[in-house]
Amino acid sequence: MSAVRAPLAAIAGIGLTRQARSIDTTSIEICIEAAQLALADAGMAMDDVDGIAARWPGPGGTVFDPGAWDWTGVFGKPFRWICDTYPQGVPGAMDAAAAVTTGQCDVVLVVGGQAGVLGGAKVAAYTRPENEFVAEWGMLTAAHFALIAQVYLHRFGPDRERLSAIAAAIRNAGSANPDAVMAGRGPFMPDDITASPMVAEPFHLLDMCLATEGASAFIITTPERAGDCPNAPAHILGGGSEWFRQQYVGPPRYDEVGHIGADAYARTFAMAGVEPTDIDVFELYDINTWEVVRQIETLGLCSEGEGVDFLFEQGIGINDGVPINTDGGLMSFSHTGYGGPNLKVVEAVRQLRGIAGPGQVADVDHVFVTGAGSGAQYHNAMILGG
Repeated sequence: MSAVRAPLAAIAGIGLTRQARSIDTTSIEICIEAAQLALADAGMAMDDVDGIAARWPGPGGTVFDPGAWDWTGVFGKPFRWICDTYPQGVPGAMDAAAAVTTGQCDVVLVVGGQAGVLGGAKVAAYTRPENEFVAEWGMLTAAHFALIAQVYLHRFGPDRERLSAIAAAIRNAGSANPDAVMAGRGPFMPDDITASPMVAEPFHLLDMCLATEGASAFIITTPERAGDCPNAPAHILGGGSEWFRQQYVGPPRYDEVGHIGADAYARTFAMAGVEPTDIDVFELYDINTWEVVRQIETLGLCSEGEGVDFLFEQGIGINDGVPINTDGGLMSFSHTGYGGPNLKVVEAVRQLRGIAGPGQVADVDHVFVTGAGSGAQYHNAMILGG
């Protein structure tokens, strides 16, 4: 292990609402619920918060909820600092950490989620943005990632049953998690994955993430202040992002984005002062089965083309060599649209606290968290430590 660096900032509280296929409320209301839960967990009140990272509705911000909503009005107070460019998951956490570290604010609420927007068996609207060469030509997020995965499978020919075993293991983690949307829906076997309908070759339905509703939030502040909060803080040790091109516009190419994240990973680990082999739990952005494999290879835990065999042989369960997506991930726990990346951070904090229930890994000191991936043509990563 390298010398661990001083933390940049810390996560002092987490909040997680009920996750479900649909919830009879609004996105604003469920985000407020998650915020209240995170504040209570941190032993704070809204008066303590002077920064917010959230999709900002209204003029000058990202479209969130039509009308006159804005977070200052919702919470009845102004803020010193706001982030609405990518206010979720790793980018939201790193932006908030930078704001706290440079004195722009003292306590940041990072919150996201959705409710009352999904219905029936329709494709979620955010998987088909109104971009040129996307909606007009019938493209969707699954197909963007499939374009990359097809090249990989053609070049390296990994064993399909072993690839399906990875999906089955993540889904079984969710089946065992009473809070997961897919709780009790297993156990899944590799054959179940390939028996499910084909969505975008090579991805079957059970290779893909969910589209669900719910919200999640976390509170970021200085390490010193977090140390005075009721629960043990999760320290932000390092993080980084990598952006190749605007997401879901031009078709992605494997030779351009097949290794996206390598530079971000290198900077993240250098900042944290640890090595990939020091990571105890991996909370990876599992928008599909193959993207998990790609991230492990990009991280350097195995060579390109060897990820499927590596993960199959090491195992990805809580008692195995490479524990991955311990709550069931986006494939089985939940994927709340624009708030989905926050779920990875919340589960990472739960692992470090030792409160992750049936998905708890023993003796967790470092958790690696990622967001987005090759088909989106950008990627990000963060290391949290206890």
